[in-house]
Amino acid sequence: MLFTATSLQQEAPADTTQKIGCRDIRQCEQSELVAEQLLSPRGLGKLTDGHDKHFYSNGAFNLVQLVLYMLRQTGPAHVFISSYSIAEQSLAMLRRKLDKGELLSIRFLIDNRVRTISPKPFDYLVTAFAGCYRCCALHAKVALVWNDTHHWTLVGSQNATNNPKLERGIIHTRREIFDFDYQHLTHEFDQGTD
Repeated sequence: MLFTATSLQQEAPADTTQKIGCRDIRQCEQSELVAEQLLSPRGLGKLTDGHDKHFYSNGAFNLVQLVLYMLRQTGPAHVFISSYSIAEQSLAMLRRKLDKGELLSIRFLIDNRVRTISPKPFDYLVTAFAGCYRCCALHAKVALVWNDTHHWTLVGSQNATNNPKLERGIIHTRREIFDFDYQHLTHEFDQGTD
């Protein structure tokens, strides 16, 4: 099935200090719409560069479980996760993958409120991933997974916590989308606080 996106043009006042990032994708690309609500990331099937996956889930898996699904296909890779909230169990899974060498590196961009709303997972993040996280005002749920062969972006409603609600996601497998997200998330990481 073919998926096209139209561009939205917005002019900002010349004196504004806030920039809005926009990616204009006028070329059609192959995209697969997964019809049923997924009970597991395995329901997405094999990922192929240049072929995106659009899906809904019933809340049976979270952002980190989707990242692990992607890693099984990429092999060892770098990961960059942004999430409004995160669970200690999700962090522990990622720490094990890092210790085994299945993750080449990892960075986190987490919402400022995690410090107070979820102090135990935040303490685990600070201890287990010292220097690999930043906090900022954030609601974006994005995961970047890359190595020499693949540059994939997951964008969805899933946080890195378990939440039994209807969720929506897209796995983009085009380098241009990855570069767009990597640039913006790296900027926010550089501006964030410990």
